[in-house]
Amino acid sequence: MTTQSYAANTSTVNASAVNTDSDIQNQAEHSVLSQADTTTLASDAHSQSSSAQNSMANSSPEQVQQWVYTVQDKRQSDQVRANALRQLAPYPSQNSLVAVVRGLQDDSEAVREAAVIAAEPYQFTNRWRMLEPLLTDPNQQVRVTATTNLIRDFGNMSPKQQHTIESAYQELVVFLSAQANVKDHIQEDIQEDIEESTSENVQLNLKSALLLADVYRWHQEWDKAQSLYETLLKANPKNAQVWLSVADNLRAQGKDEQALVALDKAIVLQPNESNLYYSQALTLVRLEQKAKAADAIEIAANMAQTNSYFWYLNGVLQEPLDIDKSVKSFEQAYLISGAPEQLYAVCDIYVRTANDKTEQCLDELGKIAPDYVIAQLKAKIGDVK
Repeated sequence: MTTQSYAANTSTVNASAVNTDSDIQNQAEHSVLSQADTTTLASDAHSQSSSAQNSMANSSPEQVQQWVYTVQDKRQSDQVRANALRQLAPYPSQNSLVAVVRGLQDDSEAVREAAVIAAEPYQFTNRWRMLEPLLTDPNQQVRVTATTNLIRDFGNMSPKQQHTIESAYQELVVFLSAQANVKDHIQEDIQEDIEESTSENVQLNLKSALLLADVYRWHQEWDKAQSLYETLLKANPKNAQVWLSVADNLRAQGKDEQALVALDKAIVLQPNESNLYYSQALTLVRLEQKAKAADAIEIAANMAQTNSYFWYLNGVLQEPLDIDKSVKSFEQAYLISGAPEQLYAVCDIYVRTANDKTEQCLDELGKIAPDYVIAQLKAKIGDVK
């Protein structure tokens, strides 16, 4: 494991030190849209981000390994193996990757689709290599799930990759348009359709239409995305996830001031939604308003309470303003997650502030980190002195 896997530029507070794309928090929200069952979608951004950041505390390594075995046990039913793959999604590892790769090649379409979802945490280069063959899978649900997984990285694709995914993208748009009752892709029809639908169908329409708008955004069709977001906000102005997507759509176009205005409006409507403050903090970082960004992420961390990533970012943003608050935030992040990279962040801030608990922290980190990582941290002690 490299030093970079533990370090996270905790001493530098700028747009490069903090990933300012709130889509990171929202990716699992749109991992798949099932024709038969939309319950695989997270109900809101808060539940998604909390589960994504705290999953390490929820399942033991033994349980994760059991899911790995279950996926590859052909004696189990397709449904049981597919469910095991879905459970593996928050736990990327070498063993999990083996299970995912084998799942992607399985004869069962349900298992292949679940494997696409389980591939979510891996780097785009690896996901493209694994999922690109499924863009032409015999089963439509597998195809659209694979396309949804990959299309959010459209801006990072090579021209060849963009060309390869284009047909699959068009199929996904048609599929989602039908799901959302967008007749002939005319977005103005959504409002009428929603009003005529039952309560259960409204949920389906909103989720499908939001995913369609996000797909437009990821495909860099900003105006189409914005038009659909605005239609959705007319139907449900308090939908925090739509506001978050609006902010990301503006961010992608370099319109950070407008994104901040949108988030301010959203916070008035939903003052208890932690992800709105998180997105606001990222926007303020990009606008070089770091003190205000620190205030926003502190609100998000206190509001979410158990979101370790929010506490970690609070540590990053508070460091130049209030070192005691920064240290406590890094400590809280590690207490919640137990993640090695967050233990590294604690030790790093201890070293740089000559904290009395530095040696104890390094001893704990030394149980899981390579020797050279500890040596590099110890070298900083001399620099501090």
